Amino acid sequence: MSKPIEYSSMTKDKLMTYTFGALLIITVITAVLWSAEKTPNGWNLGVTLALNAIIAVGIAVGLDALLHLVTADSPLNLMSAAVFGLIVTDIYVLGIPSMATVELFPLEAPQCFAFVALLSVIGLVVFKKIVGLSGRKYVNPAAAAKLVVMIPFINTLLLAIDHMKSSLLKVPSLAGPLGLKSVINGNGYSGAAGKSAGFGSYMISCFENANLKKPLTVNTNNLLSVMLLDKFHGWPGGASSIAVIIVGIAFFVIARKYIKWRITVSYFVAVAIMSLILSAGYHDQAYAGYLVRFLFLMFIGSSVFLAFFMVTDPATTPLTYMGQVIFGVGVAILTVLMITYMQFFGASFVALVIMNLTTPLLDKVGVLKPMASEKEPKLPKGKPFTKVKTTACIRCGACMRICCNRLSPILIKQAFDKQDAVELMKLDADYCAGCGSCNFICPARINLKGTMLTYPMGEEDGTAIEQNYLKGTKDENIGVYSDLFSAKSSIAGQDGGVVTALLISGMQKGLFDAALVCKRTDGYYSEAVIAENVDEVMAAKGTKYMRVHNMSKLAELVKKGKRKIAIVGTPCQMRSARRIQQSILTEYPDLELTLIGLFCFEEFNYYKLKEETKKLMNVDLDLAEKTQIKKGQFTVTIGGKESSIKVRDLNEAVEHLCTCCPDFTAMYSDISVGSVGSADGYSTVIVRSDIGEKLLENLDVTKAGVEKPEIDNLSLLKMKRANQHAGECPTK
Repeated sequence: MSKPIEYSSMTKDKLMTYTFGALLIITVITAVLWSAEKTPNGWNLGVTLALNAIIAVGIAVGLDALLHLVTADSPLNLMSAAVFGLIVTDIYVLGIPSMATVELFPLEAPQCFAFVALLSVIGLVVFKKIVGLSGRKYVNPAAAAKLVVMIPFINTLLLAIDHMKSSLLKVPSLAGPLGLKSVINGNGYSGAAGKSAGFGSYMISCFENANLKKPLTVNTNNLLSVMLLDKFHGWPGGASSIAVIIVGIAFFVIARKYIKWRITVSYFVAVAIMSLILSAGYHDQAYAGYLVRFLFLMFIGSSVFLAFFMVTDPATTPLTYMGQVIFGVGVAILTVLMITYMQFFGASFVALVIMNLTTPLLDKVGVLKPMASEKEPKLPKGKPFTKVKTTACIRCGACMRICCNRLSPILIKQAFDKQDAVELMKLDADYCAGCGSCNFICPARINLKGTMLTYPMGEEDGTAIEQNYLKGTKDENIGVYSDLFSAKSSIAGQDGGVVTALLISGMQKGLFDAALVCKRTDGYYSEAVIAENVDEVMAAKGTKYMRVHNMSKLAELVKKGKRKIAIVGTPCQMRSARRIQQSILTEYPDLELTLIGLFCFEEFNYYKLKEETKKLMNVDLDLAEKTQIKKGQFTVTIGGKESSIKVRDLNEAVEHLCTCCPDFTAMYSDISVGSVGSADGYSTVIVRSDIGEKLLENLDVTKAGVEKPEIDNLSLLKMKRANQHAGECPTK
């Protein structure tokens, strides 16, 4: 039996179950509320809503199951289908305003049943299944289906001129001053040009219970009651605004890490601001006019329900926080403008579809800049799973919030699956620390960690790289090599300055015209930098035991037109470079990389290492003139004074991924360099390719012998550790 793996307790099915429960509560509340109302043809409005729900959910779930049975690429998502069915139910307008004598759309039974069924079929088949075959959904299925079904009624629903001319409805316009009560013949509707209309009267007349013996008095208390508690016409999902708000907030609290609540907040804030701007611009009646406009725009059924349960649809909305804020504001502005100037009071779902189409662009706005983590992310409560059900990504973005290095795991995976090397470099895909938090939190259980560039090579991948790029004899401990020796250069540097000498020699020979190296930038904090001349190479000399991200710098160089580039890095960075090299050559066939690998047993997190060295050695790492790992000791030199500690005492500062890495000698580089196996002041050099041999030609170094058993011992020790942590390691 396989060892249980711990994940967050949230799964896609569980999230859909919570969503269904929230929608069901709202639907039941509306059905009970509306059971006191009858439409002109005698149908009970509450019963009508219940039948709509049964029809929509039944068709959606039935079609989902049927398509799963008859097609090979249609996954079974019954809870998602049930959620879709309830949303269709809750956005289908029911009831006829008490002031109306005709319906512009089938708003009552039994005609509405056919339209709800049609909405369910179109939405599930076309916008959830067929569009979903492309790998993602581009528009909210329920909103898009409703828009399609409403196209035949466009003249009476979307065009303001028809409303304004209608002698039956006399719908007042928001594009003018508003008041609470009518000032024109007491009718509460639009009057002569330039006169104020009693929009509050219209709202009460439209949304009140038509079965009341006496119409509600037009005052602010009754207006608040109608708009917040019990609207008897419109979207069932927004019949009771208070119920939607309470249920919606509770739902957000329960599923807070997976719900894009920022869209909801930004939507409401933007609607409120737009309301104030329009009220001031049209000189609404003091307080009452402002209140009327605010209540209508904020709590008309489509707005309040859509803000909690549709604009937060993870599949069709942006991943980034900034993208979500822009999305919410965009939906709000479009909604208010269409309501005000097109007289289309259900405009929010059209605004949603329009903004859905901007999501691919908004996904690129506000992507976090990768950085070393200062502290471990706080993970939600988890539980062990022996079997894991993997589903398609729901685009909740939880992996982007939890990443300790502020990466975008799901975007990296998408680029990795497409072998889009340029996008992988832009996303700093090589900077993953291997903490596994993205895998832990993903409700779809996608192996995000297994698609990072630095994960250990599988046998097949490793063999392909050896055959394509390396030459020599394969040693089970140190990899393929053609030469092995110890060397010291004439450059004053750590362990003989061999790496610096190789970079300078390579530039002078024209083997490369730029190099990616690691340089201290702020105290001991180190970053990847571009060196294009000898001075810049010399400025970066010295060993740093930090994880840096250099793939984005590689992308920068390629974009600048550089095609001969050297990369200095650890074994995991060499794996990243080879993976990029394999896929990027199709786009840039003239790209030539020279990979100089560094021996590495483990890398450290800057913030944790600084904390541990201060606690255990009482030194300020930022003041270090030199750091070195030799014979199991970590040595810091400050002011000429050396302080040492056993490397194993710094385990708290070691990056997670290092325990999974079996490669000590950077097996996939062109030439590997490290201090192990050589005398003090010398470096061990392992030549692995023709490029490595060219790099060494005519290089002024003093050579000596190597104690290979020392290298073998550390290589075996690192492999053993990787095997012990195999269950925690990424796989592909």
